[in-house]
Amino acid sequence: MTAKKNLSSRVALYPGSFDPVHNGHVHIIRRAAKLFDRVIVAVAANPDKQPLFEIPERVELLREALADAGNVEVITFGGLTVDNAKRLGAGVIIRGLRLVSDFESELLLDMHNRRLEPGVETLYMMPEKEYICFNSSFVKQIVKLDSSRLSDYVPACVFKRLREKYPTGGASFPVSSR
Repeated sequence: MTAKKNLSSRVALYPGSFDPVHNGHVHIIRRAAKLFDRVIVAVAANPDKQPLFEIPERVELLREALADAGNVEVITFGGLTVDNAKRLGAGVIIRGLRLVSDFESELLLDMHNRRLEPGVETLYMMPEKEYICFNSSFVKQIVKLDSSRLSDYVPACVFKRLREKYPTGGASFPVSSR
């Protein structure tokens, strides 16, 4: 690993798979960019999920969606989030917290992160009510059934790419006659 940097409370790391990035993610990133001097959005692979977009595509889409955010950087990473935060000098990890159902897993993750690296804090950000139900799994389900219905859920660049990947929505899935 690269030499360790001093942790800064003015630098935040927002990790995730972002597959695909949706308006809830963008909302959290833009709010974080108002609070921190530098926000590093870190795209990681999730081995438990089948990706809709490969990592380089996700990075490209995030960069396009956030092109006007001058203090936001999009990178890829692997390994433990706290190790990456420390390597990047980020004293804060941003986590989106939507519903009560998110709380237990986020709390456990935070407890482990604090034990592994006490110098890195976690900041939970709740989205505005119009984004509270947004998640990438839902976007993946809808895109395969009717991609035209997602324009309110994802940035325009992502919507365009989804329509290219799934132009007919559910037309490619067989319909049971039962």
